[in-house]
Amino acid sequence: MKISTRVLMLSAWLVLSLAGTALIVSRSVSEAYNRFFQDSSIAIRQLSQKAAQHEAILATLGATPLSAPPADMLDSLRERMPQVTAIAFWKPGAGWQGEGGVMPTAALAHANNGKFALQFDGAQAYWLVAESGWAVRVEPARMLDAGDWPDSISSSALRLRDHTFALLQRPDFNTQPGWTFRLEKHLPVLPQAFVLDTTRTLTLTDLPWLPIALWNAVAVLIALGASSIWRLREVHRREHTRARIDRFGRLDTFGEMAAGLAHELNQPLTAIITHTRAAERMLDMPTERDSVRRALQTGVAQAKRAAAILDRLRTAVTSTQAGKRSSLDTDALMGTLLFLFRDELARDNIHLVWNNTAPRAQPLGEQVAVEQILYNLIRNARDALAATSRNGARGEIRVNGGCIGRRYRFSVVDNGPGVPADALPRLFEPFFTTRSGGLGLGLPLCETLAQRLEGTLTLQNLPTGGAEAVLMLPLAEEPA
Repeated sequence: MKISTRVLMLSAWLVLSLAGTALIVSRSVSEAYNRFFQDSSIAIRQLSQKAAQHEAILATLGATPLSAPPADMLDSLRERMPQVTAIAFWKPGAGWQGEGGVMPTAALAHANNGKFALQFDGAQAYWLVAESGWAVRVEPARMLDAGDWPDSISSSALRLRDHTFALLQRPDFNTQPGWTFRLEKHLPVLPQAFVLDTTRTLTLTDLPWLPIALWNAVAVLIALGASSIWRLREVHRREHTRARIDRFGRLDTFGEMAAGLAHELNQPLTAIITHTRAAERMLDMPTERDSVRRALQTGVAQAKRAAAILDRLRTAVTSTQAGKRSSLDTDALMGTLLFLFRDELARDNIHLVWNNTAPRAQPLGEQVAVEQILYNLIRNARDALAATSRNGARGEIRVNGGCIGRRYRFSVVDNGPGVPADALPRLFEPFFTTRSGGLGLGLPLCETLAQRLEGTLTLQNLPTGGAEAVLMLPLAEEPA
């Protein structure tokens, strides 16, 4: 089953559109991931700087002779580092003293790295304790403001040992379906060995809709351009094939006309010769006899010359047009004709059907000659249907192929009005036509071509209505 050009063009546009859209989306997703990766790396560097500041504060306090933090120290630190919410100092015998309203719950312990130790204060904070007796309380959620987080990060959390501190959660993170990236970034510096977990969720609003729309518009233009080029190629191929058949048809028509003229003129030319010779014998008068004889002899010579020219013309036309016969692929041959008549018959609401009951059989003939015969037969059927009022009913031309004995039979059947009974016996006479403006050489030419191929061409009316033209050709010998 042949796929229509429209379906092919639609499929090509769909493939082109999907491929381009997939490429655009893939590039957009890749760029989004790269931005997400870079922004996550920037975030962990900022957090590591904050962690280094905590240790720097404790190192500075440990190097001073202060026995307690100054009154305005915590406020000053909060302005620059809002995550530091309390300061404490261990006083032997008195315990923890400091500012911020909260104190470490455990006594001063030896730091596991020789300098600092960690004490967690609930789910939101931890104490960073130095061996010098100073401690700062840190709330990780305040390390970065919400406005400092780039749009490429949807959520983030900080893991410290077995504790997790939420840093960022976009309000629309779970409201839309999407594709989520996940990333871990490590800060392997003790005791604040952070692990930053970040996510980025791509939703429909993140897709590059403008490039997608532009690409699909381009794909439509490409598909329309390809469709136009395809249609132009089909038109050119159809016109080339039709011109080829018409060109051979004109040559054969000229041959048929020349043969008919030669046949028609040969008899009067012979009569001219006969009567002129008789006149020559009857001229016995002495006066002007030589002049008359010379004139008559000249006329005879010219008449013989004209007859010889016409005879050579007929011989040349009938002998030089005979081509080499070969076995024919009937399905391919009819495929060409179906292609030629497809649009024309569709405009006239006429359906052309090819039915081959012997697909493996191959008749013997000339490709162009058989094409020309069937082309003329289908054209005559089309003209008969087009000239008949069908009251909206669809015309139909059925071309059937099959074997009868050692011959291959083509039949062209239409559901038109048929051939007038008085015209049926004269259809193959040269210059006889039932069509206004016709030359009357189409069917005689087809009969001549059929005879040249050792075949026969007949035409008859059917009892059920319409006409049937039958072309019989010999079958090609099967290879041994």
